[in-house]
Amino acid sequence: MMFHPYCRRFTTRLGLAAVALHAAFAWSATPTAPAASAGPVTSAPASDVQPDLARARAALVAPAGAAVRRIALPVPDASEMAPMVAHNQRAGRPNADKAQPLAIGFGRSLPAQARTVALRDLAWSQVADGGRVARVEIASPGAAALRIALDLPSGAGGITLKFASSAPDASVFGAFSAREIAEAAKHDGAFWSPALSGDKATIEITAAPGTSIDGVTLRIPRISHLVVDGSDLLAPLAPLARATSGIGAAGSCNVDVACIAPSDPAAADLSKSVAKLVFVGDDGRSYLCSGTLINDSIQSNTPYLLSADHCLNSAPIARTLDTYWFYAAVSCNSKSVPAFVHTPGGSKLLGRSQDNDWAIVKLNDTPPAGTRLAAWRAEPLALGTQVISLHHPSGDLVKYSRGSITGNSPVEDEFVNGFFNQVTWSQGVTEPGSSGGLFATLGANGAYEVRGGLYGGSSTCSFPKAPDFYSHLEAALPLMREYLTPDTANPSGVVVAVEFYNRALDHYFLSTNPVEIDNLDSGRTVGWDRTGLRFLVYGYQAPGTSPVCRFYRAPAFGDSHFYSASPAECAATAAAHPADWIYESPSVFYVQLPNPTSGVCPSGTVDVYRFFNNQTTNHRYTTERFIRNQMDASSVWTPEGYGPGPYYPIMCAAAQ
Repeated sequence: MMFHPYCRRFTTRLGLAAVALHAAFAWSATPTAPAASAGPVTSAPASDVQPDLARARAALVAPAGAAVRRIALPVPDASEMAPMVAHNQRAGRPNADKAQPLAIGFGRSLPAQARTVALRDLAWSQVADGGRVARVEIASPGAAALRIALDLPSGAGGITLKFASSAPDASVFGAFSAREIAEAAKHDGAFWSPALSGDKATIEITAAPGTSIDGVTLRIPRISHLVVDGSDLLAPLAPLARATSGIGAAGSCNVDVACIAPSDPAAADLSKSVAKLVFVGDDGRSYLCSGTLINDSIQSNTPYLLSADHCLNSAPIARTLDTYWFYAAVSCNSKSVPAFVHTPGGSKLLGRSQDNDWAIVKLNDTPPAGTRLAAWRAEPLALGTQVISLHHPSGDLVKYSRGSITGNSPVEDEFVNGFFNQVTWSQGVTEPGSSGGLFATLGANGAYEVRGGLYGGSSTCSFPKAPDFYSHLEAALPLMREYLTPDTANPSGVVVAVEFYNRALDHYFLSTNPVEIDNLDSGRTVGWDRTGLRFLVYGYQAPGTSPVCRFYRAPAFGDSHFYSASPAECAATAAAHPADWIYESPSVFYVQLPNPTSGVCPSGTVDVYRFFNNQTTNHRYTTERFIRNQMDASSVWTPEGYGPGPYYPIMCAAAQ
């Protein structure tokens, strides 16, 4: 049995964000109404998305011939592209190719003298409403598209930005307020523009009448240079062909949805729920995956999107998400550019699992008219069940695969540690870029129901019978019920414990309190992001459960939170640390306890692991085996819990 070492010397650290977190509200020991738990295993039928008709198409307003501040990067060299190439090649490891997003762009830093632009130094033009407008143009030779990272001061009220591509259709996105940009930069280091077609991108800056620009600077630290864009007809040529993405890039055995529509019209209908996903990583590299709009049980028209954890595994990445809809062949085997719709706006990460490789986000902008919210079903699948998959292999037009369930396989590798549906194809395959793409079964009403998303596998046109592996929606649903089945009963009183992370403090925090969660999600308590990880606990004293106490460590002593389901540990902490550990509540939620000798949790529960970081005076609680192993191998995290090891559960979470 390993418990928190109370005599440990703690690091003193003043963390203003955590002080604000503690001061923003007082914890109530009376649990709130629990979220849904028990209920149906299917959604409402598929339904059309109701688009936001009030949203107008943006347009630039600067007069023709207005002066432009131009920033030109040199032609990229091989060393800049090399990390992207290496990411996609992964020589000798075919099974891992789909277990990571497909890289389609690389980060480039701007020259030092161009990274900061004083707004007062720009050439401003008057506009009709009495305001002023100025433009900055950024060029990266050879780019198929650009994304721009930037920042503005949060106090720059009255300033908005629009972004325009250099493509023939001159797509314009915005306007984005200085506050929106500053908030994103505060969380993520920078705000990322939408993907802008062409190798030149324009930033149009508008200052409302009476707005002062003195002392206001626009920071542009880097761009993402995309080697393929939504409108590309074919994959780019060598050496950038190693990105192997674009219309016509997928292997010849892949099947256009248009080719099977006459024989399987339900699949063609389901394809209206499928999106090609483009997003930016921390290093400025751009990536591509597949995702699916899914319905909820109350048909709220909320744009929930299901994909893979290895695609959308952080809140900052989710905020950079662009979606491409109707990216499908106009006719069988056609390589014409379809009338696709590019929707920027980003998304909010709601939940994910590293072990089981699923992620759910809510899009910030409503998808366009004609898209569909897919139905889903969350039950185990029997061997031999016929399934289909719709996805964007190599970023190509949406393709169709048909096969059957051939196993329920444990997968433990460098990315996941869970069980997956094993699928063998009789028609089509998947490729890098298919990651997160749906697989579905035909329902009783003749429509397809989504059952999960692609993790990885080794099917190729050369080896079409090699298996692929898909997540279990039935494993994810208990952690998604507040979104997907909000109207279901909850007789067991199960609630979700949501994990947050503060990058500045390098601290993790856990809460089941809706008021706290809303404060952190909204940014009113600054600096915290959802990690997406979550587990189930009880909001009420269920039979066999123990209350979980919560302590807050005063800022002068470490500025952190501590939870324990052991009444003895709670009492000992309160007695030994009356000043540095503030006793917030004896019962923030309830869990079962492991056997104190064996460390084994009761049947029907999930192990919760607690680790302590001596450098940051912070605890982390997780049910994810992958993260448990990762932290156990770290020199800065110490496991605390019950049993002989090598792993020491500290609590036992509810399974559903």
